[in-house]
Amino acid sequence: MNAQGIPALSTKTLPVTLLSGFLGAGKTTLLQHILRTDHGLRIAVIVNDIGAINVDASLIRKTHTLTKTNEKVIALQNGCICCTLRGDLLEELVRIAQLQTFDYIIIESSGISEPEQVAETFDSRLAQQMDIMASADGAPGLDEGIRDVLQRLKEAGGLETFARLDTTVTVVDAFTMMHDFDTGDLLSSRREDVTVEDERTVSDLMVDQIEFADVIILNKIDMVSPEQKKCLISLIKQLNRRAKLLESSYGKVDVGEIVNTRLFNLEVAQSGYGWLQDLHEMTVRQVNGKNVVTPKPETEECNVRSFIYSRHRPFHPRRLWSLVYDKFILQLEHPDDDVDNERGEAELDGDFEMIENDGDDDDDDDDGGEPEDLFTPPNEVILENKRKDPIFGRLFRSKGEFFLATRPHRAGDWSQAGAMLTMEGGRAWFCTLPREEYFTGDPEVDRLVWHDIKRGGEWGDRRQEIVFIGEGLDHKALETMLDECLLTEEEFVEWEETMRNGQMCDEEKREALKELFEDGFPDWQGDDDYDDDVEDEEDHKGHSH
Repeated sequence: MNAQGIPALSTKTLPVTLLSGFLGAGKTTLLQHILRTDHGLRIAVIVNDIGAINVDASLIRKTHTLTKTNEKVIALQNGCICCTLRGDLLEELVRIAQLQTFDYIIIESSGISEPEQVAETFDSRLAQQMDIMASADGAPGLDEGIRDVLQRLKEAGGLETFARLDTTVTVVDAFTMMHDFDTGDLLSSRREDVTVEDERTVSDLMVDQIEFADVIILNKIDMVSPEQKKCLISLIKQLNRRAKLLESSYGKVDVGEIVNTRLFNLEVAQSGYGWLQDLHEMTVRQVNGKNVVTPKPETEECNVRSFIYSRHRPFHPRRLWSLVYDKFILQLEHPDDDVDNERGEAELDGDFEMIENDGDDDDDDDDGGEPEDLFTPPNEVILENKRKDPIFGRLFRSKGEFFLATRPHRAGDWSQAGAMLTMEGGRAWFCTLPREEYFTGDPEVDRLVWHDIKRGGEWGDRRQEIVFIGEGLDHKALETMLDECLLTEEEFVEWEETMRNGQMCDEEKREALKELFEDGFPDWQGDDDYDDDVEDEEDHKGHSH
């Protein structure tokens, strides 16, 4: 007991398994199986889904305890179970540690939670924020009980002193997995506990849960054919090569495969995605100066494979838009000052207009050019277009960075899962930054970054670099389609002349490029701050010291 009569936190570090997966995938069935199994562990179970756990009382032995957390939000957006989980998780872990009677903790997270956000709760860096969160001034309106918990965690040295994340497990429904890739549904359309303001999609969340897991359980395999199962396994292995893959019916797996594995490592999990591994392999291949052919993956027997598209020439915004606007449901970034314009409807229901015709496009018509107006079709039309498209029809996942001719200052982030494609502003290209802002001090990492910058010559690390994962992908056809979106030789000469113009500041160059190459994509958030920083740098260069 401490001076206030509160039990001290346990000095024993409890290992934790985090169960993720959509509602109906079989998390609860798996939990019931764990509780029935004689594994010799005293397990505390924390349930975070709103629905009833439905674990029969007869299953709860004296060596297990089952708690159901209430919803208390520390901060962040309304309706996000991950956020409510963080607050409740801290309280429950403190309570369980004070009991000092358990060997293991299992958290059944909500079907709409992103495991990476939950896992970050266990990161040692959380302790560094305890000071601010636990102070009344730093957390106005914070629940008194939560503030007390945070203060005690801080005094104990942070969460990692008594609980560690041991294993992340994602349960996948074999019967519905492909359907969830082939949908434009928002989570809010399937779950009553998700607010309409939450713009996350079913396909994006499923991919997030698969890519972050240490162990993936492909459940309900008795409901799919052997051929379907083979293709599902191939796809999962492409999305997450490092994860251990288990097959099950009714959640029956060896409990030893998902508890006390010591598989979890946050940095490895964040960098272990299949697409990122592909990019890393390609980078190493080029650094060594060898044209190495990637070994044939074992998943290729089902024709699920990955393809890396890499080019140093920028995309023409209009041609890129014309490629994707009617084959993917686009989620596009809008500036902060457009928040009042029903952002969700504009992004998802076709109110985005790529080109505003000014009546002076006769040259395009004479050349047999593209249509003047490229309006986003309704979602059901887009879904049908994608299904029928010979190249994009079986494209499950793609992710990487893209380079727009009109935005030479920043990379664009490209992330596609099923029919959903998110295109938004990403990092500044390293070649636009002072060396000290991107060098890490790690020789290997810095060598790779410097190689990327040098490889691009005059234009540095600016490039297209996107990994595509799909079944039966026609690599050559996809490559040709993307190449047709790049600037032509003549256009690239104009682009280079503008970029080399020493009389223009960066912002003026970007405006000039927009005059050359029509760009109807929404502005990227943070560009105003970027322009302010550039203006300050220009002023600074004009001073004599």
